[in-house]
Amino acid sequence: MDLGLTFALAWAVLALVAGAVLIVKRRWLSETITAERQSTVARAGARGPSSNVFLIVGLAFLAMGLFIIVWWASAAL
Repeated sequence: MDLGLTFALAWAVLALVAGAVLIVKRRWLSETITAERQSTVARAGARGPSSNVFLIVGLAFLAMGLFIIVWWASAAL
């Protein structure tokens, strides 16, 4: 197998895993970042990212991973 295809497939798997983790843990990530930003007195009213941000980024990673896998499968035909 070509080195470029191996790298692309490894990247696709990483993108799929990262996207799934971002989607599953989106509320925890949002709450953790917000709590960290509000931990100091000077930034008590600071806002964190919405959980929708992590959902969108996670879906983008999933789409990228699926695109690479479909591209690889179509190139193999």
